[in-house]
Amino acid sequence: MGISPLLTQSRSGHTSDVDKHFIIDWTLPPSPLVDLHAAHRAIDEAGRRLTAEGEQVRCVYSTYAPSQHRWICLFAAASEDAVRKVHEIAQLPVPRIVAAIDLSLGDRQPT
Repeated sequence: MGISPLLTQSRSGHTSDVDKHFIIDWTLPPSPLVDLHAAHRAIDEAGRRLTAEGEQVRCVYSTYAPSQHRWICLFAAASEDAVRKVHEIAQLPVPRIVAAIDLSLGDRQPT
């Protein structure tokens, strides 16, 4: 399976994969899921905006554990700073950002 990499363009004009991943893990007060859906839409829109401006970043996975009030998102991005910018644009608090390794990268099938 695995997460599809983002494509970036280097200064030389060549494209390369961005396989850097970052996890955001919030512990939230109890809130309606509709609020989380709105927050997720804001994150997606901010990621599209930054990507259109040349800063590769996207939320590739998001899940909520209601019993623990935890919301976890996995981002593919060129840098931790890009993930931070997404949250600033979406007007969401910037929680701790943790670099992650996608263990399923070896499972990708050639296209």
